[in-house]
Amino acid sequence: MGVVLRSAGVMALALVLGGCAGNRVSQPSDSSLADLRARLSMGQCTPELSNEVVAAQQASLHLEAAYQCLTNGRLDLSEQLLVDYQNHFAQRADQDYAAYLAALIPYARFELAAGDSVQRLEQGRLAHSQMVAFVRAYPQSQYRSELATRMEAILQGMAQAEYDLALVDAEHGQKARAERRMRYLRDNYPRTPAAAAAIAWLMDYQGL
Repeated sequence: MGVVLRSAGVMALALVLGGCAGNRVSQPSDSSLADLRARLSMGQCTPELSNEVVAAQQASLHLEAAYQCLTNGRLDLSEQLLVDYQNHFAQRADQDYAAYLAALIPYARFELAAGDSVQRLEQGRLAHSQMVAFVRAYPQSQYRSELATRMEAILQGMAQAEYDLALVDAEHGQKARAERRMRYLRDNYPRTPAAAAAIAWLMDYQGL
């Protein structure tokens, strides 16, 4: 199922499935499960709700809550839910969906880091690495194509961050460091607009 991610202080991702896991306690009543599902369907994601989902021991609720927290920008709660899911439901057939959601968390952090080039590079590397790991682990997953465009967006964003940092170096008189960063950008992100800008900068710099 599709996913849409928007960055405006908070991310909005669109996905599917559901799940839950947690403390090995008594089974919740049907009414309790219905209440949890109703609150999730209304877009709720709070620490209290997350704890209730964990205690409910319902795998489908677990993933549903992780997804909802992800779309709400509560990345910490989504991450906790997915870690707990892996601990208690590692044999389920929907592991690729859980891994898919987990890969979107660093991507969301990468998007939220817009405007901070250092953070953008750090989160971009983490996100790209996790997405590559997903593709290798689940080569037949239906979610693989969902990550392809995001991997490209990460590379484009990281390239721009490298360029922006190089300009900052140049503006502060660190021309040699700026040149090294521009060369790195040119060599490692060759098919990006930022690489083209770096080549132009290098030509001007060498012409001085």
